[in-house]
Amino acid sequence: MQLLVTRPLPDALETAKRLKDLGHEALVQPLLRIVFAPAPRELATPAALLITSRNALRAVLTWPQAALWRDVPLFAVGKATAREATAAGFTDVRTGGGDAAALADAVKESLSPELGTLLYPAARHRTGGLSEALSAAGYTVTIVESYRAEAATQFDATVKRALIQQTLDGVLLYSPRTAEAFRTAVTKAGLLDRVTGLTFYALSAQIGGALDGLDAEVLWPERPEEALLLGLIGKNA
Repeated sequence: MQLLVTRPLPDALETAKRLKDLGHEALVQPLLRIVFAPAPRELATPAALLITSRNALRAVLTWPQAALWRDVPLFAVGKATAREATAAGFTDVRTGGGDAAALADAVKESLSPELGTLLYPAARHRTGGLSEALSAAGYTVTIVESYRAEAATQFDATVKRALIQQTLDGVLLYSPRTAEAFRTAVTKAGLLDRVTGLTFYALSAQIGGALDGLDAEVLWPERPEEALLLGLIGKNA
C-alpha cells in the first residue's frame, strides 16, 4: 500500500520507517510545523509535570530550569511519550491511558491536590480538557504555552501528483489540526474529488470527526496508540 504520513517531523520519519518495515510505501508530508516557545522565566519547581505529547516534552527540555526537574513526577499521556521522557533522564515517569481523560485519572489516583502546583506545558491549540478536569478535582494547574503547530496550506509536488493520479491508498492522521490541515490543503488544490476511494487512518475518533463530509472511509483504533493504528492498516491491506 502507498500511504501518506502527515505528522510533524521528526515523528513522521519514525512512522514512515515503521510502515516500510511492514512492507508499505510511505510518502512524508508534514502538515504541521512545530515551533517551540521561549523558555518561561521565574518558573518554580512544580509538584508534577503533565506532558500530553512528545513535542511538549521536547519543548520543556529546552528550558534551562528543567535540568533540575528530573526527579519531579512526570505524567505522560502515552507509552511513546513516557519512553522519551525516561530516555531524557526523568526518573519518576507515570503513563496515562492515551488521552487527556485517562491522564487526569492517573494524576488523581496517585497524587494529592495538596502537594502543590501541577505544570502543564501545552500547545497553543489544545483539546481534551485536562486542566479543567484536574481543576474541578481541586488541583492547581499552571498552563504554560510551550509550542505551537503551524499548519501547511499546500502539498509537495510528489504528494499532489499521487493525489491527482490516485495512487495513494491511505492517509495517516495523528491530530485534529492535522486532519483540518489536510482538508484545507486538498480543497485549496482543487482535489476534493480525488479523495474518493482513500482510507483515512485516524489515531482517534475525535481526529476522524474532523473529516466529516469527505467522501472517504475513515478508520480508527479502539485506543489512541500507534501500534494499534498500524495494526488496523495491516488488517485493511
